[in-house]
Amino acid sequence: MRFLIFAISIFAITSTFAKEDDLDDLITYHPYYVPQAKKYSQGHLIENSQIMPGYNAPAKIDIGKELDVFAAATYLFYQPIEKGLVYAQTSDNPTVTIGKFFEMHSSYKSAFKVALGFSTNKDDWAYTAEYTRIHFSKVKSVQQIAINTWIHFATIPEEMTDIRAKWGLKLDTLDLTFERSFYGGTYLILTPLFGVKGGYLDQSFNTDSTRRSDAALLYSRSKIDSHLIGLIGGAKTKLLFFWGFNLFADVKASLLYQKFKVKNRQNNATTPSTLFDNSINTIRYINPNLLLSTGLEWGSYFSKKTKHVSFLVGYDANVFFHQNLMVELKDLRINSRTADAGDLFFHGIIANLKLNF
Repeated sequence: MRFLIFAISIFAITSTFAKEDDLDDLITYHPYYVPQAKKYSQGHLIENSQIMPGYNAPAKIDIGKELDVFAAATYLFYQPIEKGLVYAQTSDNPTVTIGKFFEMHSSYKSAFKVALGFSTNKDDWAYTAEYTRIHFSKVKSVQQIAINTWIHFATIPEEMTDIRAKWGLKLDTLDLTFERSFYGGTYLILTPLFGVKGGYLDQSFNTDSTRRSDAALLYSRSKIDSHLIGLIGGAKTKLLFFWGFNLFADVKASLLYQKFKVKNRQNNATTPSTLFDNSINTIRYINPNLLLSTGLEWGSYFSKKTKHVSFLVGYDANVFFHQNLMVELKDLRINSRTADAGDLFFHGIIANLKLNF
């Protein structure tokens, strides 16, 4: 009897203080239960009282459709840098105590990314296909007495009156990823992601020089054709604050199987009409790739919350490890030793527009 009275008392107290909004926080299977409309803009800043119960509450942009399609375009203003592209060195003479090295450095170049994807209300996962295109070429020259460091000389290096170098690169990749955003707090959204990356990374590096002693033309031609494929893992973070703004920081890491076809060709310094090197080598590596991004983003729902638009500006740092096999095999041929295959870097400003519809 005492237990019955106690149970009735507890039921009466909880019924008195229960709020209507709390019904949406319960897992119920009643056939006539209809959850209330959300009182916040999902994917944006929310209050403590609006945090959904349980771990892993979804935080993707929700425009109220069974299939949410989104498209994005990103402008990249990148500076490419690669280790090992020294192409000239000043020779020692009475007026120069320390020789100067001339290394290929490119200015900032324009590139782009485009992405298309979708998500569903069933599981809140988003699926994205993203294509990246970076193509450029850069020419530099030395108009003074110097040594072409890519040419093999039988005894001592010979002086050139002018040296010209050209670096070309073509990077085309396709990332297929799936991700799920969730609230890590009232101000924090976390998004783990996984997927696969594939594509092509081709490079060329050519030098032309005129010998001082007899005006003979000495040249070198180096080229890499490679394709890559591998796995992607990473995470995105957003720190939310007022008026739809957020600070973001993303990291993506890939482990890529890469097959290189490396061609090196140069004429003979002793007999310029003949070839000293005309080699083709195929090499396979497992190489890592790391992309870091950070910046400021703004987004907003519109058209009665059936669409969402966002803009961001930020900074990217992107590195492909162990890419400069041109200089590694060139040094093996000329000096009977190898230099480390230099890493390839891209860094610069990015601007992105994304539309959910």
